Amino acid sequence: YAVTEADAGSDPSGIATTAHRAGPGRWVLNGEKWFVTFGSTAQVIIVMAHAIDGGSRLPTLFAVPADAPGVEIIADVPFTHNYPHGHPTMRFTDVELTDADILGGLGNGDDLQRLWFTEERLAIAARCIGAMQRLIEESIDWAASREQGGARLLDHQGISFPIADSAADAAAGRLLGLDVARLADEGADRKIVHGKASMAKLFCSEAANRCADRSVQMFGGRGYMRTTAAERLWRELRVDRIWEGTSEIQRIIVLRSLERRGVSAMLT
Repeated sequence: YAVTEADAGSDPSGIATTAHRAGPGRWVLNGEKWFVTFGSTAQVIIVMAHAIDGGSRLPTLFAVPADAPGVEIIADVPFTHNYPHGHPTMRFTDVELTDADILGGLGNGDDLQRLWFTEERLAIAARCIGAMQRLIEESIDWAASREQGGARLLDHQGISFPIADSAADAAAGRLLGLDVARLADEGADRKIVHGKASMAKLFCSEAANRCADRSVQMFGGRGYMRTTAAERLWRELRVDRIWEGTSEIQRIIVLRSLERRGVSAMLT
C-alpha cells in the first residue's frame, strides 16, 4: 500500500503523486512513495494519487502491477523491527494505467483510505493486546522463578506492582478493542467506528509500549538481550505508535470525533 511520501506523512492530502489522463480510459502515473508496506514482495501496489482530469484533482487509488515498466524500488533500508517484508521507497515514472486499474471509482480514494485506516488501526490494537498478554506471561514466569534478597522477584513490590499495572493496561485495551470490533460488525456509523478505532490504536499502542518497557526493566540486564521476548517486543512495538497514523494524529481524530459525534456516542 503506497500512500506516504517524503513531504506527505501525517497529512496524506499533501501527496504530490499524480495520474494524468492520457486519453480515453488511459492514465500516466508519476510520483515517489515511502514506507510501502509489502512493497518488496507484493505483485500489485495500491497507489494513492491525484487523478488529473482537466482542471480536477481527484484522490484516487490505482492498482499498479509491481513489474510494470516505470516501477522501481529505489531504497529498501532496514528498520528496527523484524518483519518478513520490507517497507521500501518506490518510484513510479510514466507508468501507463487504464480505467480498469482504478479501485473503487475515480475520486473515491480518501473515503476508501479512511475505511482502510479504520481496519488497520483496529488490527494494530489487537496485535498490541496480544503482545501485552505475552509480556505479562513472560514477566510472571520470570518473577516467580527468580529470587533476589531471599524472596522471589514477584514478592517485591517494585516488580509486582508494574506487572499489575500492565495487566490493567492489557485488560482495558482488550475491552476497548472488542467494543470497536463489535461496532464494526454491527454496521454502526462509520465515522464513529473510525473515531473509536483511533482511540483503540492510541490506547493499545501506548499501553503496549509501557508494558514492554516495564518488562525490560524487570528482566534487568537479560531484558536488553536479544534472547528474550521482552527485548524483541520492546523493539517491535515502538512502530505501532507511528505507522497508520502517529499517536498525535490519533489524539486529533479522537478529539474531533468527541466534538462532532458527541461524547456519549464515543464513550458508550
